[in-house]
Amino acid sequence: MDDDETLALVLTHYFRKAGHTPLPVPTGHGALLAGRAHPDVILLDLRLPDMSGAEVLRRLKRDPTTTPIPVVVVSGEPDAAERVPRNGSTGAVVVLQKPVGGAALCAVVDLVLASRECGEGKTHGASLPAKVPVGPQQREILYRLLRMGSDPLVRQLVHRLAADQRRRDALPAVEAPNWRELARAGRQEGLLNDGEEARLAAEPAEVAAAH
Repeated sequence: MDDDETLALVLTHYFRKAGHTPLPVPTGHGALLAGRAHPDVILLDLRLPDMSGAEVLRRLKRDPTTTPIPVVVVSGEPDAAERVPRNGSTGAVVVLQKPVGGAALCAVVDLVLASRECGEGKTHGASLPAKVPVGPQQREILYRLLRMGSDPLVRQLVHRLAADQRRRDALPAVEAPNWRELARAGRQEGLLNDGEEARLAAEPAEVAAAH
């Protein structure tokens, strides 16, 4: 949900092209109503015209019918990562800093959906095939880094996911840290053990090349 009409149109087009069924709404009250339809994931801006995104998030997580829906916060506010709790049951599963391109958002949404189907129960609506070209163990590692990593690590990971998505879509390459660098950063932050670091450094690129 974003009150920027141009951005919402661009992202809507991108998500439809990627096989998703977006339902853009420009207000917080609209977001709460949309939540009652049990979408698979909610993208939430913190700046909305009628109420703050933080308040929308609180209400979504207080309502038992919308609590299970994963929320990805996408905000231009520099302190969003510090202000928004990254906890799937009481806050957002991921907090992303604007600007975020369509490829990056699609990659994050695909990862959230795939991880939820594998480890946190089936989604409410029609299930989409997992588009993240990594195995279940690597998927769990990536999801953990998105949920628990520092803001710089999350940004680097999103750039890498977007770069891989662009490569699969045969779009021009963009600069991004490699998987080995990301694995090392995750290990330094205490989020990965030695085996997980080695797995993340090697297998995502190998699996992606095989697709």
